[in-house]
Amino acid sequence: MNFLKAKNTYKKEAKVQEFMANELCLELLNLKRKHFRKVFEFGCARAELSQKLEKIISFDKYIKNDILDYGVDFEVEIFDMNQIASHSLSEQKFDLIISNATLQWLDLKLILPTLDKMLDEKGILLLSTFGKKNLEQISQSTGFSLKYYGVLELEQIFKKYFINVEIKEEFKTLEFKTPLEVFKHLKLSGVNSLGYHFLGKKFLKEFEQKFHNCLTYHPIFILCKKDIK
Repeated sequence: MNFLKAKNTYKKEAKVQEFMANELCLELLNLKRKHFRKVFEFGCARAELSQKLEKIISFDKYIKNDILDYGVDFEVEIFDMNQIASHSLSEQKFDLIISNATLQWLDLKLILPTLDKMLDEKGILLLSTFGKKNLEQISQSTGFSLKYYGVLELEQIFKKYFINVEIKEEFKTLEFKTPLEVFKHLKLSGVNSLGYHFLGKKFLKEFEQKFHNCLTYHPIFILCKKDIK
């Protein structure tokens, strides 16, 4: 995966993902819960979100996961979250499960039943992902795209497992001087994991004419509270 190749440039380039992490922190502050017994974060990467959370909440235990080994100096459970149902962590209970900009890489039908089971009766599930218009310039010009969901689709999916579901969306457009800078940004933030496309002069010229060297991000934030029975 190209996220490993971009590990030293990700923080500088991934400004939208940083904005999303900050929004997750604001959501937690608004909930006015400062202490959690057990926290589980999946897709932690190099702890970009974790470091922010540690400044605003306290916890007894914080378990981090990622599919990649970044060679970090903190403990990480390295496995594919699509396999969470068969992992020993699935038998544990957490009062906060959180993740930033990772959900779009996963199969919701595989992970949500287990996340529901892992969340304790007063637990909070707080996630960010991307919506249907995410990187639409890239999907239109190259054909590469992940399977993104709209807000209404996500509401339908999450309400199968959680009664209290709040979802909001934002749009962020980045502007670049040249079309080549657009694709350099994607490479340095690891997003070119979507696939390879030859960047010839004709392609770059057409991209500039059609999209004016802009790139749209479509962040979505999902807050679920466990139903107390």
